[in-house]
Amino acid sequence: MLNRLVFCRHGETESNVGGWLAGSRDVSLTERGRAQARAAAAALAAQGSPVVAIYSSPQRRARETANVIGAALGLPVAVVPGLEERRWGDLEGGAVPGDLLREEVPGGESLTAFQARVTAALSGLPIPADGRPPLIVAHAGTWHALCRWMGVDPDTLWPPNATPVMLTRGP
Repeated sequence: MLNRLVFCRHGETESNVGGWLAGSRDVSLTERGRAQARAAAAALAAQGSPVVAIYSSPQRRARETANVIGAALGLPVAVVPGLEERRWGDLEGGAVPGDLLREEVPGGESLTAFQARVTAALSGLPIPADGRPPLIVAHAGTWHALCRWMGVDPDTLWPPNATPVMLTRGP
């Protein structure tokens, strides 16, 4: 089981700018989002070799961010099914709901099923032999599922776009 990892939410998207819920919709980064991904890559590169591998959600916004970072660090990006954002069903394309941690959503994925999906994906990742953490590039919802899996209380509902955060497994 991974005890340390670096998490990076994807760069800014049109859904972020417009305040609507993308969920399973495959949106791409804005120009600002691409600049944020380059800044995240530069920040990680300035630390030397802080990560050993890069794992990305299959969704375009995460893959675009991960590919920018991977190119800067000279690391390939492995796409990991299961790290996608929660499927919000009928709520996708509408305003972001006030309660993002509710159990059920109309026509969408339950919070329990989402957590199980992300947990299964994370549990299948290899443990790095050299002790350096992997980088996970995914989504705000994935951030919450990942924090629960790591036993860490997230200090924010929305992690900033394209800002790498080190997480260490809690007690």
